[in-house]
Amino acid sequence: MAKSAGRKPGAKKNTGKIRISRVDPGVGEHNGLFDEGCYGCACEDECCGWGCDVDYATYKLILRHRALIEPLIGAKVEDCFATALKKDSDYIGGAFRETAVREKDELCAFHLRGKKGCSLFYLWATKKLPKRIVPTICRTYPITWHRGRLFIDTPLKKNCKAKEKAPKGVKVPSLYETQKKEIRALFDIPEKELRKLKGIG
Repeated sequence: MAKSAGRKPGAKKNTGKIRISRVDPGVGEHNGLFDEGCYGCACEDECCGWGCDVDYATYKLILRHRALIEPLIGAKVEDCFATALKKDSDYIGGAFRETAVREKDELCAFHLRGKKGCSLFYLWATKKLPKRIVPTICRTYPITWHRGRLFIDTPLKKNCKAKEKAPKGVKVPSLYETQKKEIRALFDIPEKELRKLKGIG
């Protein structure tokens, strides 16, 4: 059989996803975000106070759709980043930039001004922009990754939905179950690691 042009023998195919080799058990054990996800949470988007890492693939979409983004945040896209582009294979597209946090409300520069929620989430939901315009780290929160390991980003903020106690007699799905669609879309995970999660509980 002929070898694929441009690929070394035994090289893994580039799937456009982040490669994960190990998933921490807590991802399948910790209470998830219930059915509503982050938007059903009573918090004031506390996790947005950290800002976020924007994958290069997401960054390119932000630049392409800046005319829709800038009126929602009251700022130029160039002013929304705290760092220059950094090469890093741990991110989709092979690089990332860190967002700035606004002084006025101590929220990520891409947070909607005066409203709950993110401008990038908002544009995906209302204008049908590609979902990749939402940074990976925001789509999977509070699950995160580093150098092949998938785990829960702790400590969780005080009012995070994943910290709420389950109503009596109600079985709450795990973080893996509530974030499964995003995990599958963004990460390349060995089936044996996924089987471990499915077997928990």
